[in-house]
Amino acid sequence: MAYFEFKQWGGPDFVEALKLALQDTYAFREVSAQEFNLPEEYEDIHLETVEEVSDINVVGTGQLSDDKRLVSIEARLGCNLEVFIFKPNHYFVEDDPRLNIANSDWNKHYMRGDLYLSMRGSVMLVLDKSDPERQTIAALSIEPIIPDDQRLDRTYYPRFHPMRRITNRGI
Repeated sequence: MAYFEFKQWGGPDFVEALKLALQDTYAFREVSAQEFNLPEEYEDIHLETVEEVSDINVVGTGQLSDDKRLVSIEARLGCNLEVFIFKPNHYFVEDDPRLNIANSDWNKHYMRGDLYLSMRGSVMLVLDKSDPERQTIAALSIEPIIPDDQRLDRTYYPRFHPMRRITNRGI
C-alpha cells in the first residue's frame, strides 16, 4: 500500500492523489467479470488507469490511530480496463459500446480489448495526517455500487442476459 500526497481535501491535488492510489491498489490485481458486473465473456480483467473521479461523497469515517483515519467514500469513477475475449465469444460482446478491440489477433485463441467503465463506486481510504505540512492517502478497496435490479443480470446491459446467450447458441 503506497501513500500519495495531497494538500486540500476535495481539491484537484486530492483527486489526482486518489486516482494514483486506486491505480496502485489494483495495478497487478486481476478482477472478475462478476466483481465489476460485466459479461462473463470478458476474461483476465485488469484495471489499467483511473481517468475520472467525481461526485465524491463521504459515507463514513473511523479512527485507526492518532494520525490515521479510515474513510469510506462513494464516487463516480471512470476506469480503463484491459480485457481478453475468447475469439468465438466475441459475437456476444461485439455491440458493447464500452469495448474497443485493441488487438483482434492477440494469440491463436484470444483478442485483447480495452474497456472504459464509468461506474458509481464505494472506496475505502486511509488518510495519514502525521506530518502537518502534508497529508497522504492510500486506497484499500474499490467496490462497484450496482443497483439491485441489475445485480442478477451480471451486466449493465440487458442485451447480454444469459437467456439470450442460450438462444443464440442454439441450445
